[in-house]
Amino acid sequence: MPYGDPDNTDPMMLNAVALEDGEAPPLEAIREMAECFIDEYARLGFDGNRILHMFRTRGYAGPYMATEVLGEEAIGELVESVLARWGGRRTCEIAQRVTKDQLSLTVLNH
Repeated sequence: MPYGDPDNTDPMMLNAVALEDGEAPPLEAIREMAECFIDEYARLGFDGNRILHMFRTRGYAGPYMATEVLGEEAIGELVESVLARWGGRRTCEIAQRVTKDQLSLTVLNH
């Protein structure tokens, strides 16, 4: 097969779905999408303010669109519920001891 031609048997081939301009996705789908964004960034350790900033910034097309459709209040409620599910942002202190041959890390409080 020539280089660059699509291979229909390739399981890693990217597929896309197009939506008509006038056809808006259902509100529930947008809500689920927003929740997935929030969940992903909460797992990365983002706090609520940082996640909300992302939803207010045009550069983040998906989150921004969700805010435009659902409203900032609904997004704020989603952020609160997802962060409550994950227990908020957790931090811990780590003691680091370096010897000539090895590095050891000890979690002091978690």
